[in-house]
Parts: sequence; structure tokens; C-alpha cells
Amino acid sequence: MKKGQVKNKIYLVSTRLFQFFIVLCLIGGFFDIMIPIVEYSASVLRKKITELQRPSQIEPGSVNDVIEKWPALPVFRMPGIEGVLKEHHSPGINISADGIRSNGQPIPQNVKSTVFLLGSSPAWGYRIADHQTLSAHLERNLVNTRVENYAGLAQNLAGNALRWYLLDKNNQKPDLVIISGASTDIGLNCSAQYNIQNGKNVNYDSKNLYYNLYKKFLSKDKKYDDFICETTLNQDIAVKQSIIAVKNAVNFSREQGVPFYIVYLPTPYDGYSNNDNIMNVNQFGAHLTTKQHVFSLYHKALLELHIPELIDLSQALPPDQIYFLDKGSHLSGNGNKILASKIADRIRRDYPSISE
Repeated sequence: MKKGQVKNKIYLVSTRLFQFFIVLCLIGGFFDIMIPIVEYSASVLRKKITELQRPSQIEPGSVNDVIEKWPALPVFRMPGIEGVLKEHHSPGINISADGIRSNGQPIPQNVKSTVFLLGSSPAWGYRIADHQTLSAHLERNLVNTRVENYAGLAQNLAGNALRWYLLDKNNQKPDLVIISGASTDIGLNCSAQYNIQNGKNVNYDSKNLYYNLYKKFLSKDKKYDDFICETTLNQDIAVKQSIIAVKNAVNFSREQGVPFYIVYLPTPYDGYSNNDNIMNVNQFGAHLTTKQHVFSLYHKALLELHIPELIDLSQALPPDQIYFLDKGSHLSGNGNKILASKIADRIRRDYPSISE
């Protein structure tokens, strides 16, 4: 073959490869555009269906504890505050225009005190109905007290403080604020980067077609997990950041001049002596032992701060049944009932005027 023919052959092959590469890019770009469009259209359709199914009133006990088919929930995009939920109504899940989740029961007739509940999805009540949330049970434990649930999804302590700051601008000061996020940051700090879209955690890479294909078929890491605190260094950083977040939240809260608590809600990683009876261990997969170690490091550091306003519920659940619905520390209605009773006991002890 002559030298000129070889060059032409190489040129033709290179051209074909380049054209194939361009086609791949166009296909990938098309799917990257179409996937969000399809997801958005599906969410709009689901919203319309739930609006048509919206009941006139949700009565306590009329729905099951756990909502198996969880709808996509609309969220606000706000600087520094994840997962602030917009108005939504569907069976068992009702959120007002100002972001308060319903307690699934009539508002107390003679309201003398108002309590704000802040926190992440376990406090908000992910996967359970309105009447089984922590705020609903707490309101039933207190007398003439309105508990307003302003918790969000994947919302860390800094977000809780900003949420309080925002509420303070638009509402009268409450009689008490409960920040139930003392166990949130350590879990978020050991997870891969997250984003909230339509009320769900979405990994930033999840929209890329070829990345998903690689992870599914080509990656050697078949047991991929979003846990990133395997190393001692990362564990130390996660604990340190979480403690800084607690200190900042406590300092902010003290500056508001309103009584408050910072609550450590229990998680599946708090070192219970009988884990089998409080959670389905098989659901928690890899890294369970390491996660328990990281949480124990953080919990020890938290107690060493000696915060008077801390309510530590890490060991509050008796080992008599399964309380955790998933590895995200989301609690059943019965779990929230037990925790609400303990928080109410503390309120009656410290602030009897609120519960009278």
C-alpha cells in the first residue's frame, strides 16, 4: 500500500471515530436533557393525581403509620437551608403554605403556648402520616400547647438555625424552640454529596447516563455505598465539623432570648445492646460497625460539651420492637410516641408554665 493511501486510510478511520464520538456525546446530552424533563412531567402528573385524591380532612388513625408510596414533595431553594417544603396535600401528608406540617388533628382550642420544632427528616416525619409525627405526639402530650413542625429534609444544624432566623422575621416569638438536629450532621458529614429535588436526596452524578452505566455494569465496586468515613482522618473531620455545628447552633439559640432545647434523636448507630429488636439489621448493609464507631466518637464529644439545653435520647427506645424504618434514622409512629413523652417530661420539669 502506498504512503498516500495509508494516510488516507488513517484519516478515514480517525474521521469515523470522531463522528462516532460526536454521536455518543449527542446521545448522552439528549438523555441528560430528557431525563429531568421526564421526571418533572411525572412529578407534575403525580401532584395532579394526589390533588384529585385529596381528602377534605385527615383524622387521626385514618391512615397507616407507614406510607409505602411516598410522593415527590415540592421544596423551596433557599440559601443555606435544605429541604424547606412547599404546600402539599395528599393522604397522610399535609403541609401548609408557610411550611408547617399538619399534626393530623384539630388545633388545640385554648392555645396558651407555642412550640417550634426544627430538625431534619426524622423530626419532620418522613415515611409516616401526619398524626404519627414527633410534633403530633408532642402536642398530644402537652396541655393548651400548639407544636408547629418546621423541620425539613436533609437539613443540617446550620440550616435549622437559618430556618429559625427566617421564622423569627415572619412570626411572633414562640415560647419554646426544639432543635432536634443534634444527631443529624454526623450522618450527613459521612455521606456523599447530596442534593434535594422534589423532597428526595439526589446524588449529583445520578443524571449522567454514562456514569450510571459505568456504575452498574463496569465498576468493580459492586457494593457501592455513599459512606465516606472509613478512614480515621475522615472520621475525625466529620466529628469535628459536627461539634462545631452544635456549638454554633447553641450560641445562635442563646442569642435569641427564647427557651430552647437541642435534641439528639436516636439513630440505628447508637450502640444499643440489642440492635435486632430496634431495627432490621439486614436493611443497613455495609459499614454498620464503622458507622456505629463514628457515631460513638461523636456522641462522646457531644456529651463532653456539657450543654444544659441538651436532651439526649440516644438510648431512649426500649428493645421491644423495631422502631427504625430505614438506615436514614426515620422512626415509626410508636418510636415518636416514646420520644415525645420524654421530651414533654423535660418541658414540664423545666418550663411548667408551657404545659399548664
